[in-house]
Order: sequence, then C-alpha cells, then structure tokens
Amino acid sequence: MGKKNNIQLPLKIVLTEEGAAALIQQNIKIQRLKMGDKSEEYGVSMEVLTPAFLQQMIMAGYIAKVEVTGIEPLSVRAEIMDLCKLVFHSIVYRNFGFVAQELTLGSEPVKNWNHLNPQSMIDERTLPKEGSMQQFLKSRADECAALRRELLTPISGRITKDEKLQPDEKNVHILLAEKILDSAPPLVWFVLLKFAGPANGFRKLLGELRNCVDGCIKKCAVAEYAALMIMELAANIENINIQKEARVYYKTSVLNMQKILQDPQFRMPVIASMRKKNNLLTFSWKLGGASQSIGTRGKFQVTLFDSDANYKETRDSMEATRSADAGRFNLSEYYKKLQNSGNELELGVYYLSYFNEACEKAGIKFESMVNQTQYSDQTITTLSFVL
Repeated sequence: MGKKNNIQLPLKIVLTEEGAAALIQQNIKIQRLKMGDKSEEYGVSMEVLTPAFLQQMIMAGYIAKVEVTGIEPLSVRAEIMDLCKLVFHSIVYRNFGFVAQELTLGSEPVKNWNHLNPQSMIDERTLPKEGSMQQFLKSRADECAALRRELLTPISGRITKDEKLQPDEKNVHILLAEKILDSAPPLVWFVLLKFAGPANGFRKLLGELRNCVDGCIKKCAVAEYAALMIMELAANIENINIQKEARVYYKTSVLNMQKILQDPQFRMPVIASMRKKNNLLTFSWKLGGASQSIGTRGKFQVTLFDSDANYKETRDSMEATRSADAGRFNLSEYYKKLQNSGNELELGVYYLSYFNEACEKAGIKFESMVNQTQYSDQTITTLSFVL
C-alpha cells in the first residue's frame, strides 16, 4: 500500500450485517448512501482512513462494497492504484484464512483426535480451557513464535534462492509470506500447538500450509498488474468522455484532441464541465462479505460506472484487443511504452490479454465485461476475479 499513512479519497463503504452491528457498537452512525449504480445502500462515508483499518474491516467480512464516486482518475492515480492493491491483498489474506482453517480441521491429527474423543471434538466452535483463543495463544506465545519460524524458514529460503527475483522483490515476497501467515485464524495455531511434534500427519499439515502461502504470494503479485490495468482502463474511458465533452464545451468538432487530453489549460475546463454534469467516473469494489462458502469466497468485482453513453466505443475497443498478442510486453516495458506513446487509449485496453495470462499463471479466474444499463445511459465495465 505505498508509503502514505492514510487513504485520502471520497469513499463510500457499504457494510454487511456483521459490519453494521460492529460499527453501531462503537457508536458510529450508519448512513444511507447513494451508489454509482443509482441504488441506495447503508454504510459510512469517509474522506480519510488508514489502510490498516480498511484491511481489518475487509478481512473480518464487515464490508460488502467500497466505492469512490465522481473522480477524475489521473488526478488521484496513485491513490486509486494503492486502494486497488489494498483490496486485492486483503481478499487474498482473508481467503488464506478460510483455506488454512479447512486444511487444519481436515488434517490427520484432527481427524484422529475427533475419532478418539467424540465428546471433545475439534471444530469451528472449539474453545480452549483458558476461555478464549486469544488468551490461550498469549499464554503459549513463545511456542507459537517457534512454530511460525518453522513454517516460514523453508518459504524464506526458497525466495532467497530464487534467481528470477531482484533483492528488493525477495524482501517484498518474504514480507508477504509473513503477512499471509499472520492472517491464519487462531484455531489454526491452536491445532498446530496441540499436535506439534511427532503426531501422524503434523509434518504433512505444515507442508500444505506452506504450499498455500506460496500460492497466495503468486496471487498477490498480480495485484500490481490489476491496479495498473484498472487505472489504464479508467483513463481510456475517461479520455473518450473528455473528447466528447470537449466538442460540446468548445462548440466545435475540429479540435486537437492530443492537446485537449495532455494540456491542463485545455483539459481542466472540460473536466470541470463534466463534474457539473456528474459525468465523472465511479470506481466500485464489490466484495464477498463474510461468506465462507466455496462458491463465493475469494470472489470480488471491480466495476467502473461511466455516466456518459460510451457503451459501444468501450465494448468495441475491448473486444478488438482482448485476444491480441500482448505477450511481447512485460509490465515494465508496457508501462514505459504507455508513457512514451501517443497511442495511450489503445495500449490501456491492449493490456487485457497480457493480464489474463498473468492471472492464469497465478491460478486466478478473471473475466471482463462491458454492459449498458437498460433504463439509463450508464456504461458499466466489470472486472471479476475468483482467487
């Protein structure tokens, strides 16, 4: 999440039932919010909040949707990209928690214990004698730290020896491994502490958890690509809007569009006109809430709501380039070409096929779609992910 301490964007946060109950207990007032798709939802609006707070809310399943309404993407490019990466990472961490708990409860040590101790079976409702998992883990903090090191050491060793990674990338991957592992539910640590040692299946469980962490690191690597692609798609849509509005604002169809798009002296008056008409973009992240079902967890959508009627232009642009061979660009080459090329609109959408390949390698299901609502002039660009 960059180096900034706070997220500074006009955020609308739609809460799940669990999230609303938690905030009401903290005396935070729940509001009725008008969303980008013209619907009304209940939640909170914030101009500034910490990344840690938003991540904790997402991982707890308290947030159903995050929306940033009516913005000009280029003016908040870094903030939007940081928010994209934060949401992506939070979903990866949360999904790891679900999978890690399933692996643990389905492991051989737990199955053997439950078979021999039907009166004190270990399951999702298990509580230690200390009264709470937190108290139990605190009382065994040293042993827990040793287990954490035992899990992380082989992962860190593999990362350190990976010749494909630069030194700074290795540090990032090791830090990611730590964060991912720290998102494991307390029940996972309870089971690991209980059966640590020679118990049948314990080493196998450690290996399965390490493999899961490795898979999550690969998924997190896609977050950077996703943020860039979403930002460039937004810029693509916004530039189409600006060109249309410029013809109206300057009352002529004969314009130097590159000058309109690149020179703030000509661009900003057009943006101001679009703002008055509520024709700026809305970014929306639809999350999976607290659900742990196989079909919904790890699933989220990023949607761009465009109040101007760009449906045909946006759809045709995406369809024409979706299957293009973008494999010759790596991310760095693509980004440099994007900055140096006068053909930015095509490159922004051209990246889709490259991104789809990156998702396939990381085991992420990705789909993109452009639709127009039946009863309004909105164009809706939706990017769906299943981690």
